Amino acid sequence: MIISAALLLLASAGLAGEPTSLPLLPPPTQPITVELVVSRFEKLDKDLNSLSADFTQSVEWQASGTAQKVAGRVEFRKPDLLRLEHELPEAQTLVSDGTWLWIYRPSTDQVIKTRFADWKKSEPMAQGLLDFGNYAGLLKSYDASISSVTAPDKDGQREVSLTLRPKQKDQAGDFALILRLSTRDYFPAVTDLRAGGVTVHTSFSNIRYNPALPDSRFRFTPPPGADVFDNVKPPKGK
Repeated sequence: MIISAALLLLASAGLAGEPTSLPLLPPPTQPITVELVVSRFEKLDKDLNSLSADFTQSVEWQASGTAQKVAGRVEFRKPDLLRLEHELPEAQTLVSDGTWLWIYRPSTDQVIKTRFADWKKSEPMAQGLLDFGNYAGLLKSYDASISSVTAPDKDGQREVSLTLRPKQKDQAGDFALILRLSTRDYFPAVTDLRAGGVTVHTSFSNIRYNPALPDSRFRFTPPPGADVFDNVKPPKGK
């Protein structure tokens, strides 16, 4: 199953519940280090309450030489409320209340209900997309390094790439998660994941920070007549 499978961040000084743009930060005057990015992420994680954005994702399977594009919109509210609306390759809705996840495909009129925690573990492609409010923790749990920093632009801002790999070398395999961000806001708007022969490129746009998202966005009632598969155990991720 393709999961529009990284996302978070910055707090706004605007009115609570109102959608806002990511706050802009002054150009950095100190060297760009992992410690600096962690400190910026900690601030973003702390102040994030909700987030919505459009996303596109390109997925490639090296073994088969196949590829697929996923596009849609994501909505998130702390601690674990999630809604994903897929437009490509077909309409699909994923809704989580923090405990259960419902996946509805209109083309088959089928609903799959599974535990949200099990689903996240089974979907390695979700890494980098479903880490809202936990980017500092993500950096701390992996072996993180600065892989590239551009020269300052005319405003003094830089583009930064971080590479994350498992700390246990025997578990590293070909896994790598790259977060790409600007020092303007430290939001990783582009991520690249490589794991188990699969590469996933994800980008976000039209980001709204701390918008008001009602409870109804994170509730799901199966359409009348839909086939419902309850408490499905997802396969383990590779």
